[in-house]
Amino acid sequence: MTIPIFTRLLVPDDYGLLSVFTSLISIFSVIFGLNIHSSAARKYYEKDGEFKNFLGTNLIFLVIFNIILITILFFLKDSIAVFFSVDSNLFFIAVIVSSFTFFTLLQLSYFRASQKSLSYAILSIIKNLAITVIAIAWIYYLPENKYLGKIYAQLIVTAVFFIIFIVNLFRLSSLSFNVKHLKYSLLFGIPLIPHTLSGYILAHFDKIIINQISGSHDTGLYSFAYNIGMLLNVVIIATSKAWSPIFFQQLRSNKYDKIQSMSDKYSKVIFAIALLLVLFSNEAVKIMADEKYYSAFGIIPIIILGYVFTFLYTLFFQYAACRKKTWLISIFTFIAGGTNISLNYIFIPYFGYVAAAWTTLASYILLFILHYINSKFILKEKVITMKHIFIDLAILISCVILYFYIPIEISFIQISIKVFLFLGYCIIIFRKYLLKIIMRKS
Repeated sequence: MTIPIFTRLLVPDDYGLLSVFTSLISIFSVIFGLNIHSSAARKYYEKDGEFKNFLGTNLIFLVIFNIILITILFFLKDSIAVFFSVDSNLFFIAVIVSSFTFFTLLQLSYFRASQKSLSYAILSIIKNLAITVIAIAWIYYLPENKYLGKIYAQLIVTAVFFIIFIVNLFRLSSLSFNVKHLKYSLLFGIPLIPHTLSGYILAHFDKIIINQISGSHDTGLYSFAYNIGMLLNVVIIATSKAWSPIFFQQLRSNKYDKIQSMSDKYSKVIFAIALLLVLFSNEAVKIMADEKYYSAFGIIPIIILGYVFTFLYTLFFQYAACRKKTWLISIFTFIAGGTNISLNYIFIPYFGYVAAAWTTLASYILLFILHYINSKFILKEKVITMKHIFIDLAILISCVILYFYIPIEISFIQISIKVFLFLGYCIIIFRKYLLKIIMRKS
């Protein structure tokens, strides 16, 4: 929702540097947290009466670990900043925000595990709204380097929420240290670090590489297109957080038919939203950005398609997570992340930032294939069948191909055709459910 604001307040160069800053936070927050928020959610699900002691042990460890890591990175900031092609002070601000961000993730993970979705939503909205309001005021105030307004706003608001959340987390916990609980967290969380880190590399490292090779202007254009496609990922992230506990419950009860039915419905909704974004991405760009960003038009459908495969792999990696085979998850994501980095360094120098969209799509397809093979043939789970999903996917890919033949100019006829295609697609993929509704009414 803030895309139209910041693309009009910032030139692509500033937008690109801001995107690199955000990418650094995403990557380093994994290192600061050691994925302990995942093990905390897992421990909560077990309902064994030890969660308070568990949380207290991990909070004590994390505070000490974060202080040590921040100190080390302070002395290494100059050399690390050179690699990322950013100012050393900007890098260290990203380090501080990363540490604060993890404790926010831990609190939100508790809300999700305890199914307090309203608290999760309200606090997330307040935090992001506060960052946006302060950032806008600060950007107007700064005569140059306006992207720093958003960075300073994020630092201040994240620090405030860090204080609130860490106080609340200590209230929820028993302040005792039990090596058994720390061992549980590290054994569950550390094997997931390559997975989580590689996942962020898949999502963010392309911007860092574009900034290294092509500069902040191209990074800004790519980041804008990426954020338009990310509208689909917002839906995927929100629904997958709700899907995860439901899936675990159904799998433990061996309700495979229920998982199949829910997966089919779930995927159809995601595909419909993906098509809506593909067909109307031109209109979205013109609403959300100044014309200096229009050259990023062409890669949006590819980014959206990449997110579709992100969704598909999440359907299958849950099997390994439920069976505590986290090392398999990490291996596959590490392979996909390494592939993405390699392809970006090979193709971006020749084809520019456009190549990053295609390499990310290829990496997500690879990740989906690996998780499907793992759940079906290695873990030998009774996985969901892909027949209907592949049919819907084929229709979506056809529409993506069609997108490249649609003129950029917006007209009534063009919009009418797009609406007709979207409604037709929805009728096709939801036909079974529409027939049930009609039959019930008759």
